[in-house]
Amino acid sequence: MRCLALALCLVLLFVPLIAAQLKVDVALVNVVATVTDETGHYISDLTENDLIVLEDGKEQKISHFSQSNELPVSMGLLLDSSGSMERKIGTATTAVERFIRSIHRDDDIFLMTFANRPDLRQDFTDDRDRLGRALRRVVIGGGTALYDAMDEGLQKIKRGKHEKKAILLITDGEDTSSYIAFEQAKSLVRESELLVYCLGISPFGGYLSERRPGQYPGPGGRRDPGTGPSIGFPFPGIPGVPGWPYPGGGRRIPGRPALPLQQYPRGGRNPGVGNEDTVDMDVLNAFADASGGKAWLVSGGSTENRGNEIQDALDEIAAELRNQYSIGYYPDHPLNDGKWHRIEIRAKDRRYRIRARKEYFGK
Repeated sequence: MRCLALALCLVLLFVPLIAAQLKVDVALVNVVATVTDETGHYISDLTENDLIVLEDGKEQKISHFSQSNELPVSMGLLLDSSGSMERKIGTATTAVERFIRSIHRDDDIFLMTFANRPDLRQDFTDDRDRLGRALRRVVIGGGTALYDAMDEGLQKIKRGKHEKKAILLITDGEDTSSYIAFEQAKSLVRESELLVYCLGISPFGGYLSERRPGQYPGPGGRRDPGTGPSIGFPFPGIPGVPGWPYPGGGRRIPGRPALPLQQYPRGGRNPGVGNEDTVDMDVLNAFADASGGKAWLVSGGSTENRGNEIQDALDEIAAELRNQYSIGYYPDHPLNDGKWHRIEIRAKDRRYRIRARKEYFGK
């Protein structure tokens, strides 16, 4: 009898340990999905029976499903404060302040600016007045450490107190000052498993919410992100300038003279001649696509119409954060297997479009 009691005690002792081990090895994969119809309107009131989740081509059983209407968000604001933002910063900060006052009252937000380097201007807070004061104290000048800002922003957002997390990046320029390269920054976004929204501010008109064929001049209308000058918006009839000789975001090779500015398409930058107005939408789209977020190209400046373009994009982000689904499933392998896994979410109704992150890394 005494042996039986001892055996029972041992079972009761080890079962929780075994269960805990199983929980560590096989954990929930959570994906935030945005569902819209063909006209871009958000679809609400879906159930798990309306969606199909595939991992590496194999259908998964949805174990967790909810619409995150009222879920608070931890958000990082990454705001370009380089010299080229001088004419646009007033419009941008006004729109951002209105944005932070319109989103969920419990959202936890930090503000980081970046010029030659990233600087944390306001730590996580839900006090909108403190954030507003920090926005109004932004100082303009210097280069554009965009990739470094993304790196530090992703590290900072991990300390947010809410499960749902997002980064909002606002910039008008290509990277000129970072220590890390584009591919490294993109890998960090891929591994972060959070939403990244990007606003590219051009000096001219042209409100675009996604890439279009022929957006860039030259053969194929496409350019590798992070390489060579970019105009960031379409100019029909303007031929591409062949043979861009500049690697790494359009910076000049030492010892090779810079081309005269007029040799570049409108909106392009003469490498080595200041920080001209240019926006690299291939980079911003790459960050957004890797996370399941979205990128916009808006025009900057102080006119009412241009301010409205920035505000319209921020209003759309605010609405999207409250019209998303949280979808979870348990994969049939340890979550820390050190491999990349492809995720695909489909709607059974073919009229619906779904945007979500496309992969995760088992770590």
